[in-house]
Amino acid sequence: MDTLIFGTISASVLLMASIGFSMTLKTDGFVNIAHGQMLLLGAYLALGADRLGLPIAVAALGSAVICGFVGVVMNRVLFQPVKRQGALVLLFTSVGAAYVIYGLVGAIAGTRMTGYDLPPARAIQIGGEPFMTVYEMAIVVLAVLSALAVHLFLTYTWTGTSIRAVSDNESLARARGFDPRRTSDVVWFVASMLAGLGGVLLGIVGSLHIQMGWQLTVMVLATTVLGGLGSIYGVMLASVILAFGIELGLTVVPSSYRTGLAFLLIIAVLLVQPGGLQALWGAGRTRIH
Repeated sequence: MDTLIFGTISASVLLMASIGFSMTLKTDGFVNIAHGQMLLLGAYLALGADRLGLPIAVAALGSAVICGFVGVVMNRVLFQPVKRQGALVLLFTSVGAAYVIYGLVGAIAGTRMTGYDLPPARAIQIGGEPFMTVYEMAIVVLAVLSALAVHLFLTYTWTGTSIRAVSDNESLARARGFDPRRTSDVVWFVASMLAGLGGVLLGIVGSLHIQMGWQLTVMVLATTVLGGLGSIYGVMLASVILAFGIELGLTVVPSSYRTGLAFLLIIAVLLVQPGGLQALWGAGRTRIH
């Protein structure tokens, strides 16, 4: 039962952290290392709101929206001006941005481990056995609703069509009347907002510390590679497989091997499906949808 509970919660947080990373990777064509620090920023913005006495739901929503706008500003100020110089320049720019966010949060919040001031909650009983607390169930529901919202947004809206068109062929999308720059702004807002919310959810089930952004960056990269580069649905499936695989592995090895277990799972899957999990339905093609 514990493996089921912890696996579900871990998959939910990992899903929130990874969807946006996959979107920016496919749309703008580079690995955004700063994405992990958006989780850190979101978690600590919510902590500040929590310290002011705001309900955690309001704090989570507010920090997610702020992270969304921070993402748009980063895109316009840092990434768009150097986009023509190639993916390597964009990668190093994102590393610099990651260190700036990390340094600012550390300078303001400090390096001491902390957490939200939440009312205590007892686990709900199922068959006489403890299952999840209200907070944990809210995390799972939010993750599922967010994944569904992203699917509906990409599939049934004009902006979603624009995102898919730009991710497949920017020049052709521009010729068909789509604005790649505006589309990129939308992607960065959604991706950063989801990352910020993911950071809040992570803080709810654990402690906040200044290194959490770097730690999540490694797991997000692992999830993205496992799911298939740029594949939203592949990342959704990879989040579940990776989370449960790690939780099952931790029943026989120490928790310090968590990252090692993640990459062991990736190697095992890629030996069978070199294109990642998205190859199961995409015939090896990397697609945002």
